[in-house]
Amino acid sequence: MDLTKLTREDRIVGGVALVLFVDLLFFPWFHFSVSAGAFSVSASSSATGAPDGFLGVLAMLCALAVVVDLALERFSPQLTLPIIGGSRAMTRFALAAAAAVFMALKFVFHIHFSYFGWGFYLGVVLVVALLALTNRVRQAGSVSLAS
Repeated sequence: MDLTKLTREDRIVGGVALVLFVDLLFFPWFHFSVSAGAFSVSASSSATGAPDGFLGVLAMLCALAVVVDLALERFSPQLTLPIIGGSRAMTRFALAAAAAVFMALKFVFHIHFSYFGWGFYLGVVLVVALLALTNRVRQAGSVSLAS
């Protein structure tokens, strides 16, 4: 695998998407604590766990699809894949937007800031960064194609 085929933007987008994937899968999104007298029990759940874990799974799959799409475009350019909006960059932007939508739905269904763990806040920063980066790459590609 020749990593010189990846541009700086590719590495950043792929890295952010990969860290978002890890965040959704492993980091604590919800933290619950129950105290009864002298006993206290606390637990945490990732984005793919309850409640509404399917939204976390869908967001995680979208983040992974960004990485896979980027890798296939750079390392296997002869492979023809379906595209959205006329370019691979637009496809990656659409996947990042879908991840953001699934994460937003998970948030809206469970708004209670005292239950959110640090993984949730990191996930919000990562998905906003992924959206901004994929949008920037998409716009740079459309400008270079137009000139």
